[in-house]
Amino acid sequence: MSFPIDRVDHRVLEPGWSGDVVVCDIDRTYLYTRFSSMKNMLRIPLQWAVDKVDIAGLKRLLQELRRGPRRRSRHTPLFFISASPPQMRDVIQRKMLMDGVEYDGTTFKDWAGVLRSGKLRRMREQVGFKVTALFHGRLALPRRAREVLIGDDLESDALAYSLYSDILSGRLPEGQVMAVLRRHGVARADAFDIAELARMAGQRDGVRRIYIRMERHAEPDAFRGFGPHLVACRGPLQMATSMVDEGLISRAGLVRVARDLLDRGATPEQVADSLQDSVTRGLLDPERLAGLQSRLIDAGLMGAPLPAVKPDPTWTEPTARGTWTPTALLE
Repeated sequence: MSFPIDRVDHRVLEPGWSGDVVVCDIDRTYLYTRFSSMKNMLRIPLQWAVDKVDIAGLKRLLQELRRGPRRRSRHTPLFFISASPPQMRDVIQRKMLMDGVEYDGTTFKDWAGVLRSGKLRRMREQVGFKVTALFHGRLALPRRAREVLIGDDLESDALAYSLYSDILSGRLPEGQVMAVLRRHGVARADAFDIAELARMAGQRDGVRRIYIRMERHAEPDAFRGFGPHLVACRGPLQMATSMVDEGLISRAGLVRVARDLLDRGATPEQVADSLQDSVTRGLLDPERLAGLQSRLIDAGLMGAPLPAVKPDPTWTEPTARGTWTPTALLE
């Protein structure tokens, strides 16, 4: 029996469709969810929509991703993944409705299926769940869709997303897939199922970028080994600056994200520090900085312009590694 998931799609894209598709984690990425103990996990199905607290700036960022880089919305496909049980679907969907976040489908971990399987370690195991969920989602997408994956650093998202990208693209040879997954705690049957799903999907370079919201780690250095395709962010504003460069959201959208953060307690100094760090780490082209900070200053969201900032070559020079997953995690 493969890893139990519960997936619902509300939108089917035509086979010839091409473009960006956003796949976002829910727990500790969009909403605060506590998985630190079994007691906290058992409380999750008892929560109401009003109990769910969104992480500052994230609902606005998701709205901007849905809109896209133009004034008129392009309705970018947006799907969510959650390790919460499917009984939470109605609660989370009501929370999204309250937040004005449009979405096209959700995938939850099937807790009842886990209990029926007798493999209770699956309750806390995330790599096998996330990779399985991503491949099931991929099989429902057109071949030319390019995924933008968003997660956090509390549930092994960086590892799961990178492994998925490497397996999907063929950067990780088929003969190594099961061994690598097993090394990271994925059950043998689940690893076999993932390998089968990968064969069904066929090799394709289907992931454009990975964004990780940092909560556990204080510094992005912890993610250097993942290379330039994974963007470790101190918050949604840094995600937004990179997404402006990637053409995923507009500059006006970034201003709206910054405004939402200030409304939730951030300061203009923190906005300036985030921009400066974004340029230093190559998340924002220095030539775009003047225009962005001018918009932020005009909107009263930032003080004086930043001094001249240069990208740090240790961040901006891409690594010459074949896989997105760090070599140390593949050995």
